[in-house]
Amino acid sequence: MLYMIIALVLLLTLLFFAARFFFRYTFLRAGRPDPWSDTRGGKILLDRAFFERADREALAITSRDGLRLKAWLYDRGADTTVILCHGYRNGPEELSGIAARLYEAGCNVLLIYHRAHGLSEGAYFTMGCLEKFDVVDWAKAVAARRPEGRIVLYGWSMGGNTVMGAAGEELPEQVCCAVEDCGYDDLRTQLLFSCEKNMPRLPFKRFFIRVLGLYCRLFRGFSMDDPRSTSLARCRIPMLFIHGTDDVIVPYENLDRCYAACASEKQRATYQNAPHVGSCGLNKERYFTELDAFIKKHSRSA
Repeated sequence: MLYMIIALVLLLTLLFFAARFFFRYTFLRAGRPDPWSDTRGGKILLDRAFFERADREALAITSRDGLRLKAWLYDRGADTTVILCHGYRNGPEELSGIAARLYEAGCNVLLIYHRAHGLSEGAYFTMGCLEKFDVVDWAKAVAARRPEGRIVLYGWSMGGNTVMGAAGEELPEQVCCAVEDCGYDDLRTQLLFSCEKNMPRLPFKRFFIRVLGLYCRLFRGFSMDDPRSTSLARCRIPMLFIHGTDDVIVPYENLDRCYAACASEKQRATYQNAPHVGSCGLNKERYFTELDAFIKKHSRSA
């Protein structure tokens, strides 16, 4: 009996440290190279001059778990403000080209740093699980500044997942629509896909991801059991879903699942041969024509 207890304790200890390793590998804040050198084959539109404009305004809010979150506001006095949410272990710089185009089209722009990214506090992020509440709170902060205005949510990759999650929460009435580009539906499924791609020889991948999920729930305060199809079933704002068919980071099939689950007015845009978050760079004219039309339609009708 004693040997069985010792064996069980050793097994649980081993699983704990394995889960801790995968948590640190997946969710821990990490440094990144110069963001202005990352064009991902020319498919990412960067605009450093816009991002570093002298008239940008630093904003901050406190998250529900006490983190100080930062953002840059580019306010041109317009009625519509677009909140942009960046991807995994990157930053708002990667959305600078899209932000510049939206600003030129007549919108205010808020470029946020997700928790544990860049200027925002936090030792770890959660790939949308807690970030969705942060985005709701950013929307409330923008609504408080301009109560008569309109708010649009936009995000890609991890930011797309975050926006879809926020769309299922109680948002300020000023939020009129949302756009997601290459977002994933289920975090567990996405992690399994990434694990199979990056760690093909690792055995028992599904088991380890389940152990990681338990670790996150018990020790890190968030649950990985939060598919966006559930959030979208509660969505009440118009949604635009964008995805490229050649996405090898977040499979294209996520578009079908998320679009089908969305209970609100919805629109989809498929970009043939576009890689992950590369639709805007592959076909700029079409991308911004569709994006501008969607935002103008719903910000005017709100």
